Amino acid sequence: MKNIKIFVFSAFALVSTVIIRAIQLLFLTDFKTGFYKEGMETLGSGLMAFLVITITLASSLIFASKTQRLISNPSSTLLSASMLFAGLANIVEPFFGSSSLSAVPVAFLGIRTILVVLSGFVFCYFAIAMLTERKPNSALSIVLVISWVARLMTSFICFSKMSNISENLYDILMLVFTLIFIHLFGKTLCGIGAGKTNKLLFASGIAAVLFSAASSIPFIIAQFFEQVKIVHTPTDNPITGLFMAFFISVYLVEISRENKAE
Repeated sequence: MKNIKIFVFSAFALVSTVIIRAIQLLFLTDFKTGFYKEGMETLGSGLMAFLVITITLASSLIFASKTQRLISNPSSTLLSASMLFAGLANIVEPFFGSSSLSAVPVAFLGIRTILVVLSGFVFCYFAIAMLTERKPNSALSIVLVISWVARLMTSFICFSKMSNISENLYDILMLVFTLIFIHLFGKTLCGIGAGKTNKLLFASGIAAVLFSAASSIPFIIAQFFEQVKIVHTPTDNPITGLFMAFFISVYLVEISRENKAE
């Protein structure tokens, strides 16, 4: 396994991110306003800075490592399953309404819904093609890129309705780095500059997974506490974010496997 040290540090960063974000959300946040409690601003901001620095370090370690050739087109049952789960999560997500999308114009919301569902079908198509050992139409990856651009646009439109600044940051960074990863993932599928984008693909994937964890897992944990009424509602379903993070994680592991042909 290549880049094992990076995976170990990233696992540490993942655990730290979830624990610290849960503490921020459950104990430092005023649920009535969404901002930090009085007197907790410095601690909350300090923890946020620590998380961002940790995630940045974890994702940038690949640039400090020796150049190692990663597998361009990995294939495994687990990777296919992770893509299938990510696809199904995208397909069903629009049918679970979110009040946070009320600020989005109806026409654009319809376009976003169509794109998200289409991206889910594309993921499922790639998964089935991999399972059946058929070469997929890699050009369809453009649908994934456009759908995440639409997600990012709707988050900015709804930005004024998100009360907690830290929540805005984690949600937006999750979408940005997932978008970068999907863009590079599509380029790799199409065979465009695969060698040049390997490290950037890996780095953006690590960042996307960690920011997805920061955005999704603490919010899900908070739902188990009846006394916690989170003001902030994510524009993107946290479950979808977790399935996407799972897919990206599996993909990064698969491209880091030792190539027997080498």
